[in-house]
Amino acid sequence: MKTSLFIIAPGLCLAAIPAWSEDLTFTHPSGATATFYGQVNLTYQRVDDGEESFDDFVDNGNSVSRLGFWVDVPMGENQLRLNFETGLGFKTTSDTNQIDDPDWVDWQRTDLRKFEAVYIAGFGSFWFGQGSMATDGVAEIDNSGTSLAGYVNLPDMAGGYEFRDGELLSGIAIGDVFKDFDGGRRFRLRYDTPKFNGFMFSAAYGEEILAEDDDANYYDVALRYGYENDTFKADAGLGYAWKDADDDGDTEQLIASTSVVHRPTGLNATLAMGDGQDDSGNYGYFKFGWTGDVIDQGSTAVSIDYFEGNDYVISGSDSKSWGIQAVQGFDDYNVEAYLGYREYEFDDDTGADYQDISALLLGARWKF
Repeated sequence: MKTSLFIIAPGLCLAAIPAWSEDLTFTHPSGATATFYGQVNLTYQRVDDGEESFDDFVDNGNSVSRLGFWVDVPMGENQLRLNFETGLGFKTTSDTNQIDDPDWVDWQRTDLRKFEAVYIAGFGSFWFGQGSMATDGVAEIDNSGTSLAGYVNLPDMAGGYEFRDGELLSGIAIGDVFKDFDGGRRFRLRYDTPKFNGFMFSAAYGEEILAEDDDANYYDVALRYGYENDTFKADAGLGYAWKDADDDGDTEQLIASTSVVHRPTGLNATLAMGDGQDDSGNYGYFKFGWTGDVIDQGSTAVSIDYFEGNDYVISGSDSKSWGIQAVQGFDDYNVEAYLGYREYEFDDDTGADYQDISALLLGARWKF
């Protein structure tokens, strides 16, 4: 009965969508505005670890369900913006695993995504509060239109599942050996320069205030580039991050990604790389895709990708994965339906016989 309700729920939400599709922006006589937004992104997940198959109906970790609002206050030629955003606390595709079954709804303070202020002026932008560090998103630039179904952060799809050594669980999870080293969200002070010929430089200092037992100091810098015309859209990023911890848990990470779309044909390519810099792994990633108009209801995007990493968890280990993705938009409803499939492979020099893991997602995201 529980599963039946999960399956029926998206249909009930879809029926209500037209009433919520309008822009939720409210304006004060002073000129200040408040804009509310959110999304619901539920998916069917199936994972096969070589011995057993697991089925669940959960939140899509590639882009979790959320609610938020922006308050925009004009200040002459400058602007003050306030942002609050929280996840809904649903069990996600990265929470599921072979050992335990997390509660379907378990909101915690770590689900708070953003509570921040940004002051925007001619000299750049200053950000303060919980939000994106300078390198957040730098490893994950992706213009394929299929990131809902799969992108470089492979653990979002099924990161909690452990590889089996023969029939036994190995203790090594997908999330341990497919990290993309992308920057995260912290309570931080961040500065962005104005854009110069498509380039923007960012720097940030932050601390972790939502998760317990993390007293480290986080620093990062990033350089972003964006360009578009009638023929091409191109974006790229390069970032360097380091963590200063009292327990000698210092880390350094170098990341980069780029994504290019040829607009007349819809063909696109995405590249990413990352290096833990301290024997914590390195990887390369490639995605090739196409986007276009197959049906009148909205754009269609399809892609294939491949990930290859080394030295995660164990020196000399190999992490490999390939996947296929498809996303179909339904513009009148602000809905995107998607299908993603991925194979995960892991090997090392210990003599263990790790079985491959496969994962499938089938779901839809509604945004308002």
